[in-house]
Amino acid sequence: MRVRVASSGRDTAFRMDSNNPASSLFDEEDVDLYAVLGLESTATDEGIKKTYRKLALIYHPDRHVSSTEDAKQAASRKFQQVGFAYAVLSDKKRRAKYDATGSIEDGFDLAGGEDGWEAYFEALFESVTRDKLDQMKKEYQGEVIWIFSRPSFIRLIYNRLLDRLARGDR
Repeated sequence: MRVRVASSGRDTAFRMDSNNPASSLFDEEDVDLYAVLGLESTATDEGIKKTYRKLALIYHPDRHVSSTEDAKQAASRKFQQVGFAYAVLSDKKRRAKYDATGSIEDGFDLAGGEDGWEAYFEALFESVTRDKLDQMKKEYQGEVIWIFSRPSFIRLIYNRLLDRLARGDR
């Protein structure tokens, strides 16, 4: 996916790629998600939300039941485009990435940092601290002691030792 960079700063339009899931929503090669909603790139979160709701009501497929088949398809497509633009622009991280790079891909970046693998695994698993390791060690040792202190286990070991002594094994 290539991004056009204007001399006055970054151009937020992104170039469609056949591997991009959004390519099925847009016919144009360059798409500006702000233009899809009819907004400027300086729009506030509240402005994006308000415009999205207004456009979603206009293009919602249920509002075009009595329209021709072509009009239904056009409205449904526009509804999906508006929904996609809102999904990207309403999410702070995705919007910041889109504003900075023009990229709308949700793929994982292999680099470290805020959006990399480290952040992904930190979100999946609790962070490991010395205190947590000590607590897990105590719990584990407590379980082992509990198992060894059970009467049935002690009897089992005692009986095996008696059997070995009876056979003359050491």
